[in-house]
Amino acid sequence: MEPDEPPHNPAARQRQVGLIIVATCTSMSLAILVLLPLVSGLINLLRDILGVLILPFSFMFGLGGDTQEQSPALLRLLSDMGLQTQLHPLRLGGAAVLELVAVFLFVIAERLGGRTGYVGACAASAGAIVLSGLPLATPLLPAILTEGVFLLNPPSPDPD
Repeated sequence: MEPDEPPHNPAARQRQVGLIIVATCTSMSLAILVLLPLVSGLINLLRDILGVLILPFSFMFGLGGDTQEQSPALLRLLSDMGLQTQLHPLRLGGAAVLELVAVFLFVIAERLGGRTGYVGACAASAGAIVLSGLPLATPLLPAILTEGVFLLNPPSPDPD
């Protein structure tokens, strides 16, 4: 070790790793919460448009019948996306807001110290998991575990 290198602070490293984990998991979860209903709506729209476009040809060639049989691949794709895509938009919006609040509280708790911010971050993450449902909130599990670890064993403050 060279004499002009600053000493490594393990608490600062712990805070950096915790912040990276929480920010990454929350951003993945936010992307899923926002994009999944949009993709589901687009696929529903595509199914309806294709159903209307195929309808005249099905009548011309005597293929008329149930429109559900005309797009089995789209129906299978919609069913594979799960029931969570049909949640009320306010629930998903509330979950997204709670995730943002959790990250904000986690960063504030890291900068100012104390356990109150970590408690708030854990509570906001738990609320987001409850509102969005466990399948959609799976990317949040590492974030809430990290917040819990920081709550139980907060890193020591930087020596000033």
